[in-house]
Amino acid sequence: MELKIDRRVKKTKLSLKNAYIDLIEQYLEHEITVSMIAQYADLNRATFYAHYSNKEEFLEEALCDLLEGLRRAILSPFEDNDRINVNSLAPTTVQIFEYIEKNKRIFYALYNSHSDFKKRLEELFYHIFLNDIFVEVQSTIGKINYEMFLHYQSKAALGLIYFWIQDKFQYSAKFMMEQLTICSNTQVIDLKKI
Repeated sequence: MELKIDRRVKKTKLSLKNAYIDLIEQYLEHEITVSMIAQYADLNRATFYAHYSNKEEFLEEALCDLLEGLRRAILSPFEDNDRINVNSLAPTTVQIFEYIEKNKRIFYALYNSHSDFKKRLEELFYHIFLNDIFVEVQSTIGKINYEMFLHYQSKAALGLIYFWIQDKFQYSAKFMMEQLTICSNTQVIDLKKI
């Protein structure tokens, strides 16, 4: 019986999340109410409030679920390997962009509605590359501060991801993977005044 209830809860929460995703594509975030979400999901407000105390709690759960899925995707290539070469297309890069592409509607919705979306995504990237994955680095011009390097790399990768989301996923995940790999392995030679 408990399994049946869990399925019903999951189905209800998924219906609410899908309704919110559809609504955010039509309305500004502040225009969307709990009543609208419930109605669009073909549920009543009481059902919404049986699972969440308010819209913020609903959005927080959606963000936590999304970020946990992304974390698992990023770490999945390390289940069978303890070292990955990044001079070619890294499996972690593949996982990041494939996961985002698969979940692009909720990424777009939360990017546009959750006030802490960027902050939490940045924290996730930084945490993973500080605690779960060590990035071996080499510089020919000096010793690099590892913590600064992580911030630099995370912000650069996330900048590309934010561009992709803002552009409403105009490019394929494959193209974005290639571009991140190229950008990460490109050396700046000179700056010229235009």
